[in-house]
Amino acid sequence: MHTDPIENDFQSGHPWKTLVRLYWPDRRPVLLVVLLYVIKASAIWILPIVTANIIDIVAHPGPHALASLWINAIVGAVSVVQNILTHVLYADHLSRAIRNVELRLRSTLVRRFQTLSIGYHSRVDAGTLQTKVLRDIESLEQLIRQLADPFLGSVISIAVAIGVTAVRMPAFVPVFLLCIPIIVVTRHLVSARLQSHNAAMRRELEAMNSLVIGMIAMIPITRAHAVEETEIARAARRFSAVRDAARSFDRITAFFGASMWVILMLFNLGGVTLAAWLCLHHWVQLTPGDIALLAGYFSTIMNSVLGLVNMLPVLTRGFDALESIGEIVECPDIEENRGKRAIDEVRGAFRFEGVGFHYGQSGQGTRTPKEDEEPQPPALEGITLDIAPGETVGIVGPSGSGKSTLASLVTGFHRPTSGRILLDGTDMAGIDFRTFRRHLAIVSQQTILFDGTVRENIVYGTPNVTDAALRDAVKAANATGFIDDLPKGLDTLLGAGGIQLSGGQRQRLSIARALLRNPRVLILDEATSALDIEGETLVQQALERLMKGRTTFVIAHRSGTLRHAGRIVFLDKGRITRIGTFADLETSRAREAATA
Repeated sequence: MHTDPIENDFQSGHPWKTLVRLYWPDRRPVLLVVLLYVIKASAIWILPIVTANIIDIVAHPGPHALASLWINAIVGAVSVVQNILTHVLYADHLSRAIRNVELRLRSTLVRRFQTLSIGYHSRVDAGTLQTKVLRDIESLEQLIRQLADPFLGSVISIAVAIGVTAVRMPAFVPVFLLCIPIIVVTRHLVSARLQSHNAAMRRELEAMNSLVIGMIAMIPITRAHAVEETEIARAARRFSAVRDAARSFDRITAFFGASMWVILMLFNLGGVTLAAWLCLHHWVQLTPGDIALLAGYFSTIMNSVLGLVNMLPVLTRGFDALESIGEIVECPDIEENRGKRAIDEVRGAFRFEGVGFHYGQSGQGTRTPKEDEEPQPPALEGITLDIAPGETVGIVGPSGSGKSTLASLVTGFHRPTSGRILLDGTDMAGIDFRTFRRHLAIVSQQTILFDGTVRENIVYGTPNVTDAALRDAVKAANATGFIDDLPKGLDTLLGAGGIQLSGGQRQRLSIARALLRNPRVLILDEATSALDIEGETLVQQALERLMKGRTTFVIAHRSGTLRHAGRIVFLDKGRITRIGTFADLETSRAREAATA
């Protein structure tokens, strides 16, 4: 399995180190960004010097006063005008670095989504994952932009102001240095509370995203049950929770921002007043230009400190987002296939030896239960079964008996927590499931279609399909008729989910997709349970063609698909209660109906 180098960047243990490692591949544009920023922003600290010089020229004109005036004016003008070119170059290099990291992060997250276990995806909803790809990376982008402009500018401005003051008025350097403890103390007081409030807001946003995604998916059912107002009220409660969390974050941000503004403005006023008082007592010698320069630098330093303080919410959100992204990148719950045996050929012989699976046990595809959570019974226990190549086996049982869990073990979505499964005599724990799944097809009750053409949906996962093979698969799936009636046939756009197709039509596209794969192992998971009689007949005919000569696991309640099963395995509470034939199933159901 390919590992993106960016995954190692989150192992530094410190957010600043992680940030440096993320941008290390783009260090050249980042260094250019710093250099260009120093040049483009030079007017900020050059103009106060120019202004001070002009004031001194006016206060004490000398023999070359006019020439000095024009030299200072030209220097000031050049420092301002050059900003156009340098700012464009600065923005271009900054964008390059940011967008490259965004691309790598999003690609890494998507790759990680594809390698995380199915158990992980069953626990974490799509809204949470979507938030990480969209909002968290946007927050990280804002963090970098803040570091590249306000933060960098504030630090450089403070350093230049102190440096120039040290040359022209060294007595006032200690006054400026008082800004440092102000920054440190403020950050210490503010950051912890901001982080907790921002974390609460992010949790509410993730919950809101999940609710909206689920609500949209449920709209047909919501309408059918006339509970629109209930869903609206549920959404309104979640939106109110987001609003309250955001307002709490905004209030704490506003309070500290205003408090710092007051403190720094008083500090600014006190500094200028101190300079004037010292001059009046003749303890220091300052020209009018020095006073103006000192006032300008006091203002620059105070604004810079205030800018650093105002950045704390953005920094908090950015580092919180970095931690959120790291939760995915560093998550150990992945389907690990590296170094395992590749499967080039599959006959389809399965042997279950005392197989058990427990969702409550720690391991791949499972989770560790909470302390106050009651232990759950095993989903499967003591499953021992031999299946010959090409055999069709029906799996029946009441809801919660372990039917779908058994299918998940066959696909490798979950791994047994006890016992083992052999595929053609090889322990499946040691195989690369990616190579095995090339010989596997699944037709389930929920047919997944994406926003593309009919052709793209059928050939999905099967490269280099010829038109002849595609037509044969469509014909075998009983899909030729309705596809030909579509406006553009195979090139008709379906839209997300193929909502304009009936359930039977969607299912036949799924069967055509499976036929193209020519699998050796087939899993039918309630493939006809949601269809009407006419749709079931057409799908059943297509399934019979699909099942021929393939090892097939059939999970179904209706008898049609099970009719062709050589054996039927009866499950109850995760155990095999008996193994019989289709006739045994019909007899059992007749007895249950008579008893009812």
